[in-house]
Amino acid sequence: MRLTTFAATACLAVVFSVSAASAEGKDMKEAELKSLLEGGKTLQLGGKGMGYSGTLTLSADGSGKGEAKTDDGTQISIDGTWRIKGDTFCRTWAKLDGGKEVCERWHLVAPSQVEVYVGKEKAGVNSW
Repeated sequence: MRLTTFAATACLAVVFSVSAASAEGKDMKEAELKSLLEGGKTLQLGGKGMGYSGTLTLSADGSGKGEAKTDDGTQISIDGTWRIKGDTFCRTWAKLDGGKEVCERWHLVAPSQVEVYVGKEKAGVNSW
């Protein structure tokens, strides 16, 4: 029996949808983080109901630059470096966290959105 082009396409769409859905709800692994970020990426930070929103551009050379604004109007400047260390996204922002490296666990909640955790504490949401 031959599959029509439509039937074959529909089967592939189901396979890819199941794969994407099964990936959601889990922490991203090193290979996934590298695949997503190594070439550089612009992230949307926070959003409605999160208490802050902004944009962060991660460059392929390991630098990052952006800004965010809290709901009360406080501006936050983001400038520094980032790297993938095992299954974590590690960042060192000059004006945040005392300039110390902070490693985050990214928990995939949608195909292009993660909840960010530092230790067991949810630190925010990133999307792309």
